[in-house]
Amino acid sequence: MSGDVVHYEHSHFDYDWLNDSIYIYPRDRKYKSSLMLDDIILDVDENNKFVGIEILDASKKFNISKCEICEPVELNVNFETGEEETLTFKLTFVKRNNPVIRTVSVTGSNEMNLSPGSITLALA
Repeated sequence: MSGDVVHYEHSHFDYDWLNDSIYIYPRDRKYKSSLMLDDIILDVDENNKFVGIEILDASKKFNISKCEICEPVELNVNFETGEEETLTFKLTFVKRNNPVIRTVSVTGSNEMNLSPGSITLALA
C-alpha cells in the first residue's frame, strides 16, 4: 500500500436490507483472504492489496436508518496499516434535501502482517 486513492467507478455497491450489511467490491478483482475488524470484513487480493469491504450492522454503525443507507451519495474508506490497522469511513447521504455526513473509525491488530502504508477507497 502506498497512499494511493482508488476510485471504484466500476465497483458494485450493494445493501442487504435484511442483514443490514453493505458490500463494496470491484467487478474486476478477486479476493484471496479476509480480515475482520469490529464487524467489518476487509478483502485482500493475492498481493495483499485492499480490494473490497463488507460492513455488518451498517445502519447501527453509522447511526442512520436503513432507508437512508440504501443510497449513499459518497463513501470514502481510508485503510492504514502498521503495527495496527485503522479503518475510517466517511459516508455522505441526503436527508430532507441536505447532505449529511457520518464517520466511523475502527482499529485492530495487523494479523495478516500487511505492509505498512495507507489506501483510500472512494465510491461516488
